[in-house]
Amino acid sequence: MKTYIKFIAATAVIWSTTSASFSQNEAKPATTAKAVKAEELASIDGVPITTADVERTLRVRYGPQIEAMPEEQRATAIKQATPQMAEELIARRLLLNAAKQKEEKPTDDAITKAFNEVKGSMPPNMTFANYLKSAGHTEDTFKSELIEELLISSHVRAHLDTIPKADDKAIAEYYEKNKDSFATKESVNASHILLKTDAAAGEKGAAKQLDAINKLRTELIAAKGAGFDKLAKEHSDCPSGARGGDLGNFGRGQMVPEFEKAAFTQKIGTVGEVVKTNFGYHLIMVTARTEGGLQPLEKVKPQISQQIDGPKQQNAMRDYIQGLEKKAKVVRSAKITPPAPVPPAPQPEQKKGSE
Repeated sequence: MKTYIKFIAATAVIWSTTSASFSQNEAKPATTAKAVKAEELASIDGVPITTADVERTLRVRYGPQIEAMPEEQRATAIKQATPQMAEELIARRLLLNAAKQKEEKPTDDAITKAFNEVKGSMPPNMTFANYLKSAGHTEDTFKSELIEELLISSHVRAHLDTIPKADDKAIAEYYEKNKDSFATKESVNASHILLKTDAAAGEKGAAKQLDAINKLRTELIAAKGAGFDKLAKEHSDCPSGARGGDLGNFGRGQMVPEFEKAAFTQKIGTVGEVVKTNFGYHLIMVTARTEGGLQPLEKVKPQISQQIDGPKQQNAMRDYIQGLEKKAKVVRSAKITPPAPVPPAPQPEQKKGSE
């Protein structure tokens, strides 16, 4: 089976597939598309998966992005995504059928909780009703699909629970063999205020900037560093000023030498001396420091466990779905099955020349 199982193994709950829909700044109303006859892409035990199923799933997952596209671009994007999405829907249908055979149903409380979580995850500029409309759902059909996703999720978790997890011995062996990957470099989190100097302004211009930044430093020292972010927003010539001067986390070798020396030697939470670089004059405040060195095994155990168990679970889910497919009658159309490569034409046998 060609489909990649990661999205199934990770989670099959429907709200995880809608998160991309909420990343846009604006929720746009659904576009009225031309009615196009749905084509069958595949069937599982005689039940079809169609182009309409694929498009509806894409709208659930990427609603605003799809609606914002010009019609031709949207059609092209859907066409390109169709083979992979059809494979995901085949895998989903196989898992759903297997889950239903277990005759297990999510509780009313679980359904209500999941439904409310989806409704509560709407961005401020999108109502749940508009979301349902953009996804081609009514509240009833959405709830029905949510129940199916809960069934699949529970079934997947139950299957994954049967796969042995990495034990302490395996984790310790992995740690010993991969110690380099658990070594961290010294780093700091810092903010700064930059007053640029301009060669065209000459020494007088530089002196003016130095005087200005010394006044800011005096103000900050008196306030024991309070208000650093406010002054950065008001005075800093660095784009980081919009973030209150925050430069995030950085290690050695990422800043110019003068700046690095100050950042890695200052006390946390204090405003240091004015630092001169080729950019201008800086005031630096270090907010956190991470010492370098090998992380202890106990700290990285969850990370190692995931690195060992993740691929094992993905492979197990792939094998499980392949097994379900062998027991079912799955038919794929040529639209999602690439044609077999044409073998090269046989070359005529060359006659040996006479010597």
